[in-house]
Amino acid sequence: MIMEYINKVEISGEIAEIRTSEKGTNFVMLKQMVTYNNIERPRLFEVLIAAERKELTEKISVGKMVKFIGILTVFKMKKFNIHKMLIEANSVELI
Repeated sequence: MIMEYINKVEISGEIAEIRTSEKGTNFVMLKQMVTYNNIERPRLFEVLIAAERKELTEKISVGKMVKFIGILTVFKMKKFNIHKMLIEANSVELI
């Protein structure tokens, strides 16, 4: 088994928000609309784009439909006692 593919994810949706850190890292909120009990609700995912990945940041803007391919990391935030998912993007495709 090749270890690099264990956490590989592909996720698509609409870019709802983009935040940029002081060091230039972009945090993208990706929104998907899902139907549960006949009620449509948004589901949000956080995608990280490293500051040095300029070719990826040039493709993104709020409101665009995109597909991200990257690595999923799940970690526990001790301060809030919750688990958090973060996807580090390796590629972006406009859809």
